[in-house]
Amino acid sequence: MYKESKSGKKIQVVSPYLTLGIAVHDTLEVIRYLPRESRFDKPLTHIFEEIWEGSSGQRGGFKSNDQEKEFRGRGLAMVKRVQDNPGPIASLSTIIKDRGEMVANMWLSEADGLILCGNVDWVEVLPDGSLHIIDFKTGKNEEDAASLQLQIYLLLAKNNNKRPVTRLSYWYLERDDVPREVNIPDLAGVVEQLVEKGRKIKAARLSEAMECAKGGCKYCLEYEQVVKGETEQVGYDPKREKMLYLVL
Repeated sequence: MYKESKSGKKIQVVSPYLTLGIAVHDTLEVIRYLPRESRFDKPLTHIFEEIWEGSSGQRGGFKSNDQEKEFRGRGLAMVKRVQDNPGPIASLSTIIKDRGEMVANMWLSEADGLILCGNVDWVEVLPDGSLHIIDFKTGKNEEDAASLQLQIYLLLAKNNNKRPVTRLSYWYLERDDVPREVNIPDLAGVVEQLVEKGRKIKAARLSEAMECAKGGCKYCLEYEQVVKGETEQVGYDPKREKMLYLVL
């Protein structure tokens, strides 16, 4: 919805929590493409430190050195947890996406021009050939039961490969040494829910207006501050093609 007026690039409001999550996920994404026998040749903590350098200071949403030190320490602890307890990360894995595509995708509604896309964090190939989808969590709170994230992953997996998904897990990296398995959710009606949401987003983009469902939540207000010039531009993320802004 929100784009930088001069460049036309999407806007991202940076924060310590966002930076922490991106750095940890990017660290694990590096080894996702490596053969399992060489995934830990380079310590994950070293990879994390290199990635963190690109998001240090205000670019990462930090307003003091002490704040950055705290979040950097949390991130290091998370990747070290995986390094010390690799479990499924050391097993045979695969990637859910079509050849040549950046992320997995599928048509939700060709009539509406709606495509569902997503990046599944980790897909372990189990001994029987079925798949185990793992979603990394870097926050302190548990995932909302109403979230459609796992259903989206299941839809993408079913559309982009022939092997069944028999296990789903969240890995809360701040506190758990192993992933926490959850029940495989029912997909009945999920496509219809996503199409409805997609239509609302499409209509909002076409009209360049979307009414906040909460009457003005903190997420909307931060981006409105960017548009009003009440924030500071602190960089550009070439990987995600987003202009980075810090709320002062």
